[in-house]
Amino acid sequence: MPASIEERFTTTAANVLRAAIADAGGNEVFFLATVDDEAVVTSVRVLARGNRHAVPALLQVPRPGEVVIHNHPSGTLTPSDADLSVASALGNNAVGAYIVDNAVSDLYVVVEPHVAKAPRALTTEHAADLLSPSGPIAAHLDGYEHRPQQMQMLDAVVDAFNDDTTLTVEAGTGTGKSLAYLLPAISWSMLNRERVVVSTHTINLQEQLIRKDLPFLMRSVGLGCTAALVKGRGNYLCRRKAAQVEAQGAQLVEDDLQRELSELLVWARQTSDGSLSDLPVRPRREVWEQVVSENDNCLRARCPYYSTCFFYEARRAAAKADIIVANHHLLMADLALRDEIGSYTQNAVLPPAQRVIIDEAHHLEDVATNYFGSRLSYAAIERTFGRLRSLKHDGKGVLPALLLALESIEAPEDQPAAQGAARWIADRLLLQRSSLLVDAEQCFSELLSGLEEVLGREITGGIDAKIRIVPDFCALPYWQTLEDWLTRLGAALGAYAQDFEGVCDRIDQLSEGSSKQVLFLNTELRALQSRIAGLGAALLGFVDEDENVCRWIETRYRPRTGKSIAFNSAPIAVGPLLRKALFEQFPTVVLTSATLAVDGRFDYLHDRLGVSELSDAERVRTLRVESPFDFERQALLAIPRDLPEPNDARYESATHEVIAETLRATQGGTFVLFTAYGALNRAVQVLAPELQTQGLTLLQQGDTNRHLLLNRFVSEPRTVLFATDSFWEGVDVRGEALRCVIITRLPFRVPTEPIEQARVEAITARGGNAFLEQTVPQAVIKLNQGFGRLIRSRADRGAVVLLDSRIVRKPYGRVFLDSLPPARRLVADRHAVGAALKQFFSEAE
Repeated sequence: MPASIEERFTTTAANVLRAAIADAGGNEVFFLATVDDEAVVTSVRVLARGNRHAVPALLQVPRPGEVVIHNHPSGTLTPSDADLSVASALGNNAVGAYIVDNAVSDLYVVVEPHVAKAPRALTTEHAADLLSPSGPIAAHLDGYEHRPQQMQMLDAVVDAFNDDTTLTVEAGTGTGKSLAYLLPAISWSMLNRERVVVSTHTINLQEQLIRKDLPFLMRSVGLGCTAALVKGRGNYLCRRKAAQVEAQGAQLVEDDLQRELSELLVWARQTSDGSLSDLPVRPRREVWEQVVSENDNCLRARCPYYSTCFFYEARRAAAKADIIVANHHLLMADLALRDEIGSYTQNAVLPPAQRVIIDEAHHLEDVATNYFGSRLSYAAIERTFGRLRSLKHDGKGVLPALLLALESIEAPEDQPAAQGAARWIADRLLLQRSSLLVDAEQCFSELLSGLEEVLGREITGGIDAKIRIVPDFCALPYWQTLEDWLTRLGAALGAYAQDFEGVCDRIDQLSEGSSKQVLFLNTELRALQSRIAGLGAALLGFVDEDENVCRWIETRYRPRTGKSIAFNSAPIAVGPLLRKALFEQFPTVVLTSATLAVDGRFDYLHDRLGVSELSDAERVRTLRVESPFDFERQALLAIPRDLPEPNDARYESATHEVIAETLRATQGGTFVLFTAYGALNRAVQVLAPELQTQGLTLLQQGDTNRHLLLNRFVSEPRTVLFATDSFWEGVDVRGEALRCVIITRLPFRVPTEPIEQARVEAITARGGNAFLEQTVPQAVIKLNQGFGRLIRSRADRGAVVLLDSRIVRKPYGRVFLDSLPPARRLVADRHAVGAALKQFFSEAE
């Protein structure tokens, strides 16, 4: 679009342009310019100089709101294809693009600069009216209750949006926190036309937000807001791969997978969204990976199915949405990519946003640790190489199929390249694949055997072993052997991946109409090349020492697959990563959960996530909102103080007796929560006969999936569920169905976990008390989650029975007790507790 120099530039800025172009002899010059609030260029500096015919190869990455300007020495300002390509990339990053003539008398605006507008502030009065007893939400929500705590949280979220702050909110059970943050998010998005991201840890909460809470608010409040649930690419079927597999499946897929794959392809023709959640039965991994959408083999806009691609249809819907709902893992992937490319204003894994709400924030550190960590095993190498050529049938896989496709090319002009590529596959890639896979198997086998010698025992069934890489371990001869093996294998994998170029380069020489099949398989080959190179780099990275990374070796034994060894790593501290990529980049971040504070403070959470290291402490706000439930009336916390401590040999048998006595009082409706499967299994073995005699149904985690267990628990009134980690949180059972929660011990994390050891040592090294700064806070939050299973509504009534006397015997027990909801407490010997529980539940009847 032609525009006026006088209206778009200050005189000084225009003169700087003229002088720089003259200094370059009238050749092409690229400038970076800043603009004022009226989009007038006020200052410029030279980025790069080219010539009349060539665009400089390298441009510095400008910031959003700036403008890249270059001159056309010809005097014709119509943008070329190259200009449009560059301008498009700049525009995606909110950067403007201008073209001027050498005299700087004419101007062509290719992309307008992004001039940030001051956001319009929310008013607490508007949101309060929506939630008031006479407001639209009350009129449409069955069982509506006005909750001052909800209003308190809503006000704080509104202020965080208006003031560009990081807010941490602990909202007790029953607060209605999802509405308290969704209302400001929707209102802000509508008022400022700005997207808001909501991240959760569990699928259950994502489903609640996208299927229940958001539709309800849009319907009842009448806002024209749109929302989208964003899933990872691996959840979607690729139409191109499905079509190719359907046409060529016999060459790519094992015979024993054909039937399941055929059923999957029938579904692919019928599904509306192409995601795993739309499947009635989840397919085996080996089947799904044949058709799954993957980043490294995606053709994007060049794909014939691009316009109907399930993944890109979902991404296009997300790009139009005002509210994005995603999980923490996807948020980590988005932040990692944005940090890598240096852009927070263009599409990455998620559409760009300025404000993020993180629910279930107590999981964020663990998710970040897992995301930025890695695990390397022979199974991962074997699986990748099995896609190159089948482990069962030499004639199946990408390489054999590509070889056949190349040999079928008949066009004379394509035959030299096709034949060269075919020879390269037969003479090099297939032979090297076989020998390299043998080398990899030998490497992992030798290292497993060597580790057994170090441990002085054979790896068999039982507890998985984890051996952290510390200086003493590195001094063993075994470490030198490990370094040699992994270095050789890592280098060999990298060299093998590089050798793929001999095929890919020749295929790139083929004419476009030579063979669609070859082009498809070449895309698959490129993806496998990248993965093999990544495996090699990861093996080399494992033997490189990094003081910020925890490394460990893990051994496992499984009856079906036998014993195995894997090499793991993870960042010791994720706080610096999160501070840099999240809290320093987004104007507003809201962290919330029912369990974030320890002893009334957020120090632990803020230290772990990097919030406490933010330079501007004034931008960090906190709020604790008490639950609206009357815990003094509704709940009893019973602690038998005379039980042996968990390290006492008499502990387990004593807890079995108390569990049995408690269940005689409750007559079902009870969760029994453990911290380890071993203790759970032993308790079931001891108590099952007595529960059967009492006519109680015993459910055990692991017998069937979590959803079916919960359904049975709710529908059968005289039921007891023995469970571990996943039932400590994210379970919402209301009413008489759940009237008692037995917690067998304080949920301290296993102190032998390598990453925990590394973090403990890091705290100790800086002079801190690791037990009080990390071990206790972790357990406090976990205990709060377990306690929170009991009271889920104002009508609920029940008891939590805690079978760990350390909570009243040890000094640190006060931190646990002070962090729990204010239920009535009964601390007595086990017989008095048993009698009190019997009376408590008989009164309920």
